[in-house]
Amino acid sequence: MVSLKVPNGLNFTRNFILSFTLFFLPILLFDLGFDGMQIGILISSMTFTVLLSTFPIGILNDKLSIRYIVVIGMFLESVFFFGLYAFDSFWLIACAFIAGALGGNMIETSIRGLTFKLAEKGMHGKRLGTFQFVMSTGFGLGIVVGGALLYALNFGGVLLISAAAYLILGVVSLFVVEPGKAVFPVSDYKKEILKRSTILFLLPMFIFGTHWGAENTSYSLFLREGLGLNLAWSGFYMGIPIIMLAVASLYGGKIIDSRGKSMTALVAGLLISGAGHILMTVPIVPLSFMFRIIHEIGDGFAAVGYYVCLSRLFKTERISGESGLAVSVNTLGGTVGALVFGPLGYAYGFAWPLAISGLLSIFSAIIMMVLRKRMKL
Repeated sequence: MVSLKVPNGLNFTRNFILSFTLFFLPILLFDLGFDGMQIGILISSMTFTVLLSTFPIGILNDKLSIRYIVVIGMFLESVFFFGLYAFDSFWLIACAFIAGALGGNMIETSIRGLTFKLAEKGMHGKRLGTFQFVMSTGFGLGIVVGGALLYALNFGGVLLISAAAYLILGVVSLFVVEPGKAVFPVSDYKKEILKRSTILFLLPMFIFGTHWGAENTSYSLFLREGLGLNLAWSGFYMGIPIIMLAVASLYGGKIIDSRGKSMTALVAGLLISGAGHILMTVPIVPLSFMFRIIHEIGDGFAAVGYYVCLSRLFKTERISGESGLAVSVNTLGGTVGALVFGPLGYAYGFAWPLAISGLLSIFSAIIMMVLRKRMKL
């Protein structure tokens, strides 16, 4: 078994540092005086950048390099954090957002593609569950630590720490392993992506992706405005459930390897995720927190089920590009969600985007069940 210790370590550390501020960005932007539409545009600019760049990055991973794309991505993330520290102009901050989104996508797409390529037969659930576990644990712990740091140091100090840390990670990324490269024409991607089973599979995943747009624009603001939580308590509220997502991903991956039920894990995850998203809007902190944990457990099962399904849909030598394009469909859902739910939250309250996107997640599970036999998964 080829070791993924360095990529997993980078995956954890990168997400740990990123989440010091990522989920709190709407608060930073709100306090800078940006309105709901501007925040929606900034958040959607990140998802739109990911949408446009994931497939090209995947192709570069398949045909050229994984290591050096990760290195460049780390340096772009550093530019993002420094830009947020130094600028208060909407357009300059928008440029920083685009740089950060591109850099982050280069890192995540590359490490995910490497995990796909190095997963032995019958071990996809374990490998991909570990990928999601490491990433989500970094996110969860980072949010808890970030909330405390922001409470103590304010945004400026935390942004500078983050910018410096990413420069260090850029150097460490030079130790990422490079798998062998297959020779094939770029046109081969088209054959896999345009298969009916692939298109039918990606349709409900687009719908599910809209809940990320709701979270990116409304989640932290709901905690402050709807539940009355400060930054430190918001960090605890957001971070602990994501750690539960990590555990669910690891456990879900082991179940899939032993029973071969990736589609079952995905559908169950979508249903649980949607129900939790709706019920977390209850304005009672302990109940809301409990339902948020349920939502994240659903996300964990959905994530590992989704990745294993992708590993069965696509060929290993092209999987960075093809899975990247598939993930772009989820990202498109997040882009649409941010543009719709950003203004909606400001107009009617930040609970509404969360509840409505939860309903859409349940709807995506229903579509998945109806189309399941045609997907051949």
